[in-house]
Amino acid sequence: MSFDWQLYISLAEELLKLPQKRIPEEACFRSAISRSYYGVFGIARNFLIKKGISIPPIDTHKFVREQYKKSSNKIERKIGEYLGQLWKDRKDSDYKDTASIDIKRTTTAIDLSKRVLESLREIGAM
Repeated sequence: MSFDWQLYISLAEELLKLPQKRIPEEACFRSAISRSYYGVFGIARNFLIKKGISIPPIDTHKFVREQYKKSSNKIERKIGEYLGQLWKDRKDSDYKDTASIDIKRTTTAIDLSKRVLESLREIGAM
């Protein structure tokens, strides 16, 4: 049985609740953004593999985004754009100590990941 990448988005939503339980707020927000990105990235990547596209082991994230961005399908191009925004947010969350990561940015990332999920459903990726 393969991993259900949507569970990462559910986890991201749960992480938003943790600061109320005395867990450091910013750590929860940063983790939630990261999980929301990886949730949709995993599904998007696996759909490309299912379509017979070979995914390179180097620059994998860029390759996946670009495959969607260059598609002739309007929905797939939008997925590529959304993945690009989520990737940027994830990079900031994971690597930039001084990045402003707050509840607004986190909820926006989670909402965007849900839009990507809907788009992926539309194109038959799920």
